[in-house]
Amino acid sequence: MAILVDVSRESLIGKVAALLAKAESTEHEPERQAFLAKAQSLITRHQIDEGELRLSRADMAERSIQIDGWGNATRGVVHLYSGVAELNRCSVAHRTGRGWAKVVMFGADIDAEVTCRLVDHLLPQLRLAILNDRPRSRMSYAIGWTHEVLERLRAAQQSAAAAGNALVPTNVLADEALRAAHDLRSERRNTVDSEAYGSGMVAAEQADIGRSSVGRPSSPGLH
Repeated sequence: MAILVDVSRESLIGKVAALLAKAESTEHEPERQAFLAKAQSLITRHQIDEGELRLSRADMAERSIQIDGWGNATRGVVHLYSGVAELNRCSVAHRTGRGWAKVVMFGADIDAEVTCRLVDHLLPQLRLAILNDRPRSRMSYAIGWTHEVLERLRAAQQSAAAAGNALVPTNVLADEALRAAHDLRSERRNTVDSEAYGSGMVAAEQADIGRSSVGRPSSPGLH
């Protein structure tokens, strides 16, 4: 029989799973005990059974996203997907060619959907910034823009977590699922143009990082 889980309970179970994952991943015993104690408190208070937790741990789906039309800015778009995914409990790997990339994302459906919606909200702003500023290195500009946006998103997430006395979400489970499904290797470091990178960061200070968007349009390219 299928289990019908509402969004609020699904979020709660995901939080417990994240706490357990953090407990498993740390070698600092006091920290591990703190994570386990918090997880046990939630399990007891909300009567979460082992079956629900197993479902949460197994609910890691793979999404494949093709990125075309961004030319030399493609690597910045890949970094945007990767960073936003991590902030939303997902994990990303990619294969990049000349002006294109294939992004593979693992995560629970609800987290992957939030990731895609936020990236779709941000990409038109990156495209417009590049077209307006016409940087000499689109790759460096896009990477700088992305890094600044991710820093703003990370700061907002940490602030919200602190205000609600909550933990910042972790992508440990998604990362494990990704590594189990694919052979991965480290990405080669990029040499960036410092001027274009800095210009991108400045432009990103004006980006709207709102965490909701209407619909899910296809990702716009750069022409």
